[in-house]
Amino acid sequence: MADTNPPGSLFVGDGVFMQGTMTVPGVASVDGKLQGQLTADVIAIQTNGSVDGKTTANHIKVAGSLTDTTVANRTLVVESSGMIAGSITYAEMEIKKGGSLQGSIHKIGKAMPSFESAPPSTPRDIPAAAPAAETPAADQSEENT
Repeated sequence: MADTNPPGSLFVGDGVFMQGTMTVPGVASVDGKLQGQLTADVIAIQTNGSVDGKTTANHIKVAGSLTDTTVANRTLVVESSGMIAGSITYAEMEIKKGGSLQGSIHKIGKAMPSFESAPPSTPRDIPAAAPAAETPAADQSEENT
């Protein structure tokens, strides 16, 4: 039987179920079901494939489903048939028409604005009487001209 996968790669075929913690130095291609923790350089989830667990890679391409925690250190591509749900962290992302993304999304390298540090925008900061007082005066001036 000839090897079709390069050394350091993992292929989970259609109909195969795997569970556990896997570290793959190369490409992890999933066409079956994988549950647990998967770390690789490249993760490719095929149309029939699904991964449920913590997934970390430099490059992630999803045509099937990916749920739980996803970290794409460089690129994340969601194909038109792909669905990602959960906590998603990425450096660069592409979502093709029809692709689905749900959950919390964080971009690597971008500081997320904090609601605590943002200036308050509550009504108590805006004088309530000022706009109401200016509007009638402006209307009266226009009527007198």
